[in-house]
Amino acid sequence: MELTQLRCFVAVAETMSFSEAAKRQHVSQPALSYQIKHLETELGCRLFDRTSRRVALSLDGRVFLPLARAVLSKADEALRVMHERLGVITGEVTFGSISSVAAHFVPSILAGFSKNYPGIRVHLREDVTTALEREVLDGTVDFAIVSAPTNPAVLEVTHLLDEELLLAVPERHRLSQRTAVRLRELEKEDFIVLADNFSLAAQVAEICRHAGFEPQVAYEVGSLDSMLSFTGNGLGISVVPRLALSSLRQLGVTIVPFEDLLTRSLNLIRAKERYATAATRALMVHVRATMLSASVSMTKPILDWSDQITHDRQPLPGDDGVPPTPESN
Repeated sequence: MELTQLRCFVAVAETMSFSEAAKRQHVSQPALSYQIKHLETELGCRLFDRTSRRVALSLDGRVFLPLARAVLSKADEALRVMHERLGVITGEVTFGSISSVAAHFVPSILAGFSKNYPGIRVHLREDVTTALEREVLDGTVDFAIVSAPTNPAVLEVTHLLDEELLLAVPERHRLSQRTAVRLRELEKEDFIVLADNFSLAAQVAEICRHAGFEPQVAYEVGSLDSMLSFTGNGLGISVVPRLALSSLRQLGVTIVPFEDLLTRSLNLIRAKERYATAATRALMVHVRATMLSASVSMTKPILDWSDQITHDRQPLPGDDGVPPTPESN
C-alpha cells in the first residue's frame, strides 16, 4: 500500500468524481483509476460503487476513509517534523476565530505575521465557539481564538485578554444619556441577542440571571452588526463586546458602560494531544503578543470612545445640538 494510492482514494471520496480527483492530484484520470484499482486489489474489497452517472463510497469505503486520512495525517506530520529539525520554517496553518475577533484583530495579526514568516501560508476559519472547538479537536483547525471554551478538559486554553461588555441603546432611549447603568435596571427592557450557538448569548443570559432576572428577548439575530442595527432602529437594547464599537458611527446607537464592570474573556485554544508544528507555534506566539498589546485598549475609559463616535454626529430632529450634562453617579 502506497501513500499515493491513499491520496487518490481520499481525493475521489471527497469529490465523488474521478475526473475532479485526478485534477486535484495532478494526474490523468486513467492513472488515478489505476491507483484505485490496485488499492482495491490489495485490500480485497471494492471501495466505490460506480455507475455511469455517479460515484459513491461502498460500505467498505466508508470504513476505510477515516483510516486512510489518519495515515496521511501522520505521514504529513512526519514530514513537517523532519523539516523543522532541518530548520525550515514553512508550511500551512489553519487558524480559527470568532467573528468579532476575525473582523477587528485578525487582519493586523496576519499582516504582521506574513512579513516575518513569508514561507508560512495561513488559512482562516471564522465560526462560533462551539464549532471552532470541534474543528480544533478533530484537527481541521490548528488553534482558535474563542470566548468561553466548553471543553477545557481536552483543550489547552491560554487566556489572551478580558474584553469589556457594554450596553447599546437607541439614541433616544431613556438610558442613552446616562454615564453608567446597573444591570438590574434592564429587567423590563426588550433585548436583542445573538442566536443560541453564539457563546455571547449564553454569557448575557447568565449575567442577567446573576443579577436576578431573566432577559426579555425580543429578537435573536446572527451577527453583532445585525444586533447593533436592530438596536439603532429602536427594536430593543443589547449587550455588546467592546470590539463592536467600530460599527457604531452610522447606526444611531449610544453606548453606556455598566456600573459594575462586565467582561468576557478571549482565549486561545488548541487540542492537548495534538502536535503543533513550528509554523503553528510561531503564529500562536504572534497572536499572543498582538493580543497582549491590544489588551490596553480593551480597558480604557469608555468616554474616549464616546468622544470619538459622537463628535461629528448631526443633531437629531428636536435636538439643540448642545451635548447634555452627564448625570452624576
